[in-house]
Amino acid sequence: MTGAGGSRTGALWGLLLVLPLLAGLPRLAGLPPGRLLRSLDQDLRSLAFRLRGPRPIPDDLLILAIDSESLALPALMEEADREASPLWSRMGPWPWPRALQADLAVHALERGAEQVVFNIVLAVPSSFGPEDDLAFQARLAPWRDRVVLAASYDRIEEAGVEQGRLLRPFLAWPRVGLSTLLQTARGQAEAIPGDLWLEEQLGSFSPPRPEALAFVAARRASSRTPLGINFPGPAWDWPQIPAWQVPEQPDALWQGRTVVFGATAPELGDQQETPFGPMSGTLVQAAALATVMAGDGSRPAPEPLVTVLLLGWLLLCGTALHRSRSTAAVVRSTGLLLALAVLLGVVAWSGFRRWTPLAAALVAPLAGGGCKAALAWRRESRERAYLHQVLARRISPNLLRTILRDPGPLGTQLGGQRTRCVVLFTDLVGFTPLSARLAADELFVLLNRYFEGLAAAVLAEDGLLDKFIGDALMAEFGVPRSRGDREEALAAVRAALAMQRSLEALNRQLDEQGQPTLRQGIGLHVGEVIAGNLGSSQRLEFTVIGAAVNVASRLEGLTRRFPEHPILISGELRELLGAAVQVTPLGAHPVKGWPEPVAVFGLEGLNEQG
Repeated sequence: MTGAGGSRTGALWGLLLVLPLLAGLPRLAGLPPGRLLRSLDQDLRSLAFRLRGPRPIPDDLLILAIDSESLALPALMEEADREASPLWSRMGPWPWPRALQADLAVHALERGAEQVVFNIVLAVPSSFGPEDDLAFQARLAPWRDRVVLAASYDRIEEAGVEQGRLLRPFLAWPRVGLSTLLQTARGQAEAIPGDLWLEEQLGSFSPPRPEALAFVAARRASSRTPLGINFPGPAWDWPQIPAWQVPEQPDALWQGRTVVFGATAPELGDQQETPFGPMSGTLVQAAALATVMAGDGSRPAPEPLVTVLLLGWLLLCGTALHRSRSTAAVVRSTGLLLALAVLLGVVAWSGFRRWTPLAAALVAPLAGGGCKAALAWRRESRERAYLHQVLARRISPNLLRTILRDPGPLGTQLGGQRTRCVVLFTDLVGFTPLSARLAADELFVLLNRYFEGLAAAVLAEDGLLDKFIGDALMAEFGVPRSRGDREEALAAVRAALAMQRSLEALNRQLDEQGQPTLRQGIGLHVGEVIAGNLGSSQRLEFTVIGAAVNVASRLEGLTRRFPEHPILISGELRELLGAAVQVTPLGAHPVKGWPEPVAVFGLEGLNEQG
């Protein structure tokens, strides 16, 4: 499509290509389209974890779990058995005495644990009284440097006003970490907050303002930007020691390990969504801690880099789609662009631990390419309908199906295209006097019987029935699709011989009916022509013009001088066919409109190899 229509369609798919990439720019991420793309990016990262599958859990992490069985221990164990252990005797429904929590932590520390990280926020005094808090502090006093307590931050609404709430341990403690993690738009745990987030959310609170629990526990400096959690796998893959089983564990189990202590029981409510399904907040904190300790967390790509990547991607997609013309080419280009975007996103995530705007990179070619493919399909459908209308009666069904599968420029090409083909001209000799003797209806019946045989011969060889001119026929072999010069030349010769046989059969019928017989002349020439749709935009007809057409017509006219040779071929065609044909040389003859005499041969037949 060209002109104003082409400009409009180009602007449409180009706009659909540009808009997602604009929405993906960091400066526009806060707008609704940007938020939608960011949510899609989060879903893609979650999908990437599931496709990657579980990986080994770090050996140096262990979960000390407040699980459902530990909470229901009074109902599961005889009182006499519970009294045998100072830990068992105090277990039951939540909350537990803080002295019991301290004893469980000390049990691990005394047996060689590296540290104990509490995922329990002790924001208010114990419900068991001040003695319980004092016992907690006294029991952990020797281990203060190896115990991390938790704080939390959330947003609440009071009197119609949303405000932040920071819950810190009411006890003074040297190591306190924020257990709050960042979530996706769908509520899935995704990242550890960095300094920028902490400054924005906690800046109004009085010091000390805690850093993220994972960074504090790992004794690592906090990152400026969020650090994506590298989830190892589902909840059941994590090594967990239920609290009630602590007394039964061998001492070596705790040696050198970081113990994350917190609730895993669903009834306590601290359940979070992850790429691998629901998981307790304690296990999510363990995954965050493992990420920081291993240094394999992912971060968003820097804003300047994102801008450069999106602009480069726009240039690549625009170039690829602009060069794709047909529906199939657009679909291929779009598919390759989508595959390339996924590949680059996977490399950035797995190789460089960077989040890239993959959603924008996918949506842009999908929208732009999808639009251009739809427009191309609509245009090609119109072209196929037109070509079917124009060519259905002029070429064989097989050739028509081939052309309709890939019309190329045939459907709308007003200008011509230079190509090579074999031109066949045939005309009835001495038909004018005969037509004067026949009635109109008899004349048309005779011509239709004659042309039926000619058309069948052309179509059988996948030639093009160009036009009927009175009692003459013009046909081409090699347009609008070519099988190669030699193959088309052989097809033209076979068609000419079939025409001769068809006329002989018709003459036998005419002779039996007592009617005068017919004689035809056929001229064949191979050469360059200009092929295309000729006419006006209201009515186009596919045809060929050029000197080669004139030569074929003149050769047909020469058959009057050689009545014993009804089929004449040019020297160029004879040279192309070689030993495949049986011919009689008839010398060189001047042809009107041709600069030099044309070598003429009478066609006798085809050799077996032809």
